[in-house]
Amino acid sequence: MTDTKTSSLTYEIIERLFETAVCMTYNPLEPRSAWQYGNELLKDFFKQNPQKRACLCSKTAIFQQDRYNPRFHYFSDGTLIHCSYPQGEKHAEIQENLANELKRILKLLEIRGLPVKKIYAPQNAMDFIYYSEFLRHISEQAFIYYSYKTDLYVEALPEKADFVHECFAGGNILLTAAKDENLPFCRDFMALFADGRYYISEKYASRFGSANHGKISLFRQDYLQFYPYCNPQYVPQEYIDALYAKAKEFDWYISPEAATAAQKKSISVDALIKMNKYIDALFQNRTCLTVTNPDFNSSFMAPDSRQYAVFSDGLVVSVYHDENDKIFVRDLLKYFPNLTFRFEKVSAEYIKQIYRRLPEFQKSATDIYIEMLKQKARKLKRMTELTHMEALDVVAQMAGWNDWRSVKIEDEAHARGLIDAEKWRKNMATDFNAENPLAEEYRRFLKSHK
Repeated sequence: MTDTKTSSLTYEIIERLFETAVCMTYNPLEPRSAWQYGNELLKDFFKQNPQKRACLCSKTAIFQQDRYNPRFHYFSDGTLIHCSYPQGEKHAEIQENLANELKRILKLLEIRGLPVKKIYAPQNAMDFIYYSEFLRHISEQAFIYYSYKTDLYVEALPEKADFVHECFAGGNILLTAAKDENLPFCRDFMALFADGRYYISEKYASRFGSANHGKISLFRQDYLQFYPYCNPQYVPQEYIDALYAKAKEFDWYISPEAATAAQKKSISVDALIKMNKYIDALFQNRTCLTVTNPDFNSSFMAPDSRQYAVFSDGLVVSVYHDENDKIFVRDLLKYFPNLTFRFEKVSAEYIKQIYRRLPEFQKSATDIYIEMLKQKARKLKRMTELTHMEALDVVAQMAGWNDWRSVKIEDEAHARGLIDAEKWRKNMATDFNAENPLAEEYRRFLKSHK
């Protein structure tokens, strides 16, 4: 690799790159028309191959990044343009992650056999702003230069053994099972590889299912911001399990027990006492208003992803936000219009502990969700000839569980997501039957279970 770094990137250079080389890292599905066309390709494939699974692929973009926030772009002539934040601008721990980000990008390209001959990178804070714009501009130009109708195609998911062999080819490392990576224990639902492959179990494909989709959102928020990765592909759970079974054969593998222990951050007894005293004081003469998400249509204001809690007297306890965060304050006013806000900043551990301890002081999201299902079952029982237990089982199945006994809420964040799902289902059913949305939901359930 030629280690030539420069910050002298211009729009003219980008135009010349498109004329002489191929951009291999844009997301071809960003335009809505491309996304719709891709869905039609998949539908045609499944009609002809009903027993197979498949995914959309691009002939040009061999590495399809996050469509909203590309971290780098690579051209076929060996030019790499990346946007890691410059040295000295962030907290030491974050800075170390950002420094490792470029190493991961270079390793990713090496695994894929793509040489890097020239690197354009920001050198200061102002460059970082410019480079964010440059990367978005490159993505936009790619849609002009390359036609999705000739670029997109459908590829069947390989058989499990072939899939596993392909994933580990060329010395590829499963980062979520590697001892040298600081990634949390997430082996029950996803797998992230050094070459950017990103697989999620199919049961987490919908945020409105019974699986804890919040796990994935929090994982992206807390960890994946420092990793280059492709858009996720959903695969059967048995494929995820097979990847981790294979990973045990390599010397970089770390056991689940060791990985979990490495993730546990110790907190002193004095610090824990101080934190719990603070939380006790928080709930004196106050109630928390963000037990459920303010908006079920968007995860933007979820207290778990934004790390905050709003109380009945207008107190906002937050990790990131204060009165100067105009966008956040605007959204708070939208959902809590009668409050006058004042902010207190705390660490992320405080926010987690607030929601862990919340059930000691008031009704929890878990309680609310269970009660929602029970009320739904009572209404269903009155509508039908079902027994009480049968109605509970049906309501649980309508919510994505196997039966009432399998309803298992992992934590408050999971419960908030499940409440969102129930609100969403009711909203969808109301569009068809405003007078009795439960009857519509039950009709659809019976139809799908014939």
